[in-house]
Amino acid sequence: MMQSFRDNLKGTVAMFLVVLVSIPFIFFGVDSLFTGDAKSGQAASINGDVVSEDQVRRAIGMQRDQLSQRFGDQLPADFLSDERLRGPAVDGLVSRQLRIQGATEGRMTISDKALDALIVGAPAFQVDGKFDPQRFTYMVQSMGYTASGYREMIRQEIISQQYMSSVALGGFVTEQQLAQHVRLSDQTRDFYYVTLPLAPVMAATEIDSAAIDAYYQANQTQYQIPEMVSVKAIELNVADIAAGVEVSDEQVAAQYEENMKSYETAPVRHAAHILVEVEDDTQAQAKLAEIEQALAGGQDFAEVASSFSDDLGTREAGGDLGFTSGDTFPEEFETALAALEVGAVSAPVKTDAGWHVIKLVAIENAELPSLEEEMPTIRMALADSMAQQLFVEKLELLKEEAFKQDDIELVAQTLGVNTVSVPAFSRAGGNGLAADSKVVSAAFSDEVLVDGRISPVLELSETSVAVVRLAEHMPAKVKPLAEVADLIETQLKEEKAQATLSAQGETLLASLATGADVESVAKAAGYDWQVSTGVKRADSRYDRAMLQQVFDMNQSADDEPAYSQVYSQTGDLVLLKLVKVEDGQLENLSAEQRTALAQRLSYDTANAEVLAYEAVLKEAADIKIF
Repeated sequence: MMQSFRDNLKGTVAMFLVVLVSIPFIFFGVDSLFTGDAKSGQAASINGDVVSEDQVRRAIGMQRDQLSQRFGDQLPADFLSDERLRGPAVDGLVSRQLRIQGATEGRMTISDKALDALIVGAPAFQVDGKFDPQRFTYMVQSMGYTASGYREMIRQEIISQQYMSSVALGGFVTEQQLAQHVRLSDQTRDFYYVTLPLAPVMAATEIDSAAIDAYYQANQTQYQIPEMVSVKAIELNVADIAAGVEVSDEQVAAQYEENMKSYETAPVRHAAHILVEVEDDTQAQAKLAEIEQALAGGQDFAEVASSFSDDLGTREAGGDLGFTSGDTFPEEFETALAALEVGAVSAPVKTDAGWHVIKLVAIENAELPSLEEEMPTIRMALADSMAQQLFVEKLELLKEEAFKQDDIELVAQTLGVNTVSVPAFSRAGGNGLAADSKVVSAAFSDEVLVDGRISPVLELSETSVAVVRLAEHMPAKVKPLAEVADLIETQLKEEKAQATLSAQGETLLASLATGADVESVAKAAGYDWQVSTGVKRADSRYDRAMLQQVFDMNQSADDEPAYSQVYSQTGDLVLLKLVKVEDGQLENLSAEQRTALAQRLSYDTANAEVLAYEAVLKEAADIKIF
């Protein structure tokens, strides 16, 4: 059995399991498929299968954490709002469920034997290179799973990946596609260019005040300041309350004693086995008889395992399987092991993997942790528990006082908390509390904005609520001309200067189109043409807008030069003369480059196939978003 375990630990499936164990499924929230609360709100339905609000909340939280870790404070606060992240989160969960359904309909599965092998072989569940049942149980329970629920979740994830892999395997690239890709990607172009700088023309351009005023009057919507409000708020959250809760050593000690009464002390058993995998029952019984005879003759169990066991992964270690808490191995195996005394050997036991002769090597009872070890955890748990109770009490008081009072400061005094001032924000939201759409909606509601009332209690999360009251209302208005005059003048100057440059450019290009010499035309206009040869489309030495235009130009059939102009990213006008186009050649690539390119294009094709197939699944599915 263990050799089969090892065999199945090779390849992409094993790698996938490691990923699953490493990232404890926060994004998908899949535990709610097996252990979730049946009363959880429904966020979506996919062909009758439900995605719960709990799953969506976990997905949103995971996305927010990933974005925060990647971008830090660079992202606007409203970019991380629940409303903005909800759509991608729901889409991801819907796609995942469609994959699982497709795999199920395609009758894809993984055997219990292979599944157990993956779990036993996962490094996350091992200690000193061996599967550790206590570590497995701890990690699974910490993620909110039962052992059976965890196994089922792993099964679904693996078969869904098998399903999409079967689609992706259709991704391949032909010789013709490779050649076409290289023809374009490695294509080079020779061209002349001259830059007509914008700055000198702008410096010589004048805009009178009448033109500025006329533009301002005609485009006031560009200079609109949106309606804004600032508010005062009271926020209650469990974390802040817990930070202020004091837990005494006596309370910790009392809770420790209570915890120890129910502490799990089930023993763990150290097992070894001899596996017989012979499919023919007669041959298996003959081999088992040899094993029984060797053991009855006093031969050491480890020596017999080394000689007879078909489990190549453990026989060199005397058949040692490590420890189990009763749910690591197949049920028949665990039942036989539990019936043994230490040092005893079982009669042959049959499972899906074959016949086992099992030895109970040792039994170890779990040691109770000390008060010192448990104190930080217990103190934190008690603080959180007390904070949860206080949160509920304060929440009820907040609802009552916010309804009765118009003065938010008096409400805060009654609750024993402070108000916070939220700087001005528009209907698009702002920073801090104003990044939450519930706060924004409440602040601009008639109840708060018009009537001057304190808002109803807003549930920001499962552990945080808030109320807001208007501090200041700033109606929408147009910025005064004096504030935007310089901006308008610069804009008009740039437009006028670019029109002047464009006219100059058209004149120069017209001269070139009649056959005039490039150098002569450039010198007459006071410019110098630059020559570039063998330039590829990704050459970082050139302005991106200019290079894009160069590769958008087409030569005539008789390879006559082509002319064009384009504004660079800095606003300068660039005149272009394309003189030569040379396609990339596949035969110029080395064997290594060719192989790498084929693999990359195959991957891109496979990825496109997967996305396209997911789109087909989504199109055909009965999907309801609530």
